[in-house]
Amino acid sequence: MFKNLSESAKNIRNLRVLCATALLSALYVALYSVKIPLGEQLRITFTFVPVALAGWLFGIIPAVTIGALGDILGCFLFPQGAYFFGYTLTSMLSGLIFGIFLYKKEAKNLIWSIVISRILVSLLLNVGLNSYWATFFVPKSFLVIMWGKFIKNALMLPVEIIVLFAVIEGLRRAGVQKMYK
Repeated sequence: MFKNLSESAKNIRNLRVLCATALLSALYVALYSVKIPLGEQLRITFTFVPVALAGWLFGIIPAVTIGALGDILGCFLFPQGAYFFGYTLTSMLSGLIFGIFLYKKEAKNLIWSIVISRILVSLLLNVGLNSYWATFFVPKSFLVIMWGKFIKNALMLPVEIIVLFAVIEGLRRAGVQKMYK
């Protein structure tokens, strides 16, 4: 992990990687504006895709950066209430998980890395941490919020895995990874 961390820190200094990081951040903000509301604290988004792509292509540091920048910019450009750093932290931690599990993975192990990383992000961050953050704003019990988020994330998990695999596999077949080596 520490080797990948130092490599991804070197990657961020590369102009090509820096430009791709900026484009993925812009994609995050664009996807941030497209939400399907399911309830007071529940919505479907696909902002995980650019963060996961950065983790797959460039490693931990760019993925965490995109998670932070995208969430902050998206919050201020498309506000839905007051800004709260907790959700930015969740987005950054998702970049950490994607960077750890997806960076430099071989094609044969890629699907399992996607499945494991998506499960961790869904359960630990989306259900666990985001439920905790939501208790700061919604006068409901943690368990009530958590179960709603759990059901939504359990239903969306296969869709998110398929979307992420299709995008990464398409980019891998197109040779995008080779552009940044």
